[in-house]
Amino acid sequence: MAAQEKREQKRLGRPGSGWLRSACGTKVVRITTIDPTAHAQWCEVVNADLASDGAIQAFHNSRMLRYNAVRLWQNLLRQGWSQVPPQW
Repeated sequence: MAAQEKREQKRLGRPGSGWLRSACGTKVVRITTIDPTAHAQWCEVVNADLASDGAIQAFHNSRMLRYNAVRLWQNLLRQGWSQVPPQW
């Protein structure tokens, strides 16, 4: 039974959110899993531009498939972004 539960958890993915900050420190991205629909698993992606004092200047929200959000996360890490604690 435990092996079946592990396979199911791996298939569904782990709930939560992650934060990345650009190498220059002016952009932050939050990727959060949201409730799946009958057809797909979705993530919410929030991009924020930061001022030099750390204040948020602009937001951009979007929704994408979980598979694409994982690939976005990996690509950003490859480009020099770093994982940070929650920013807001």
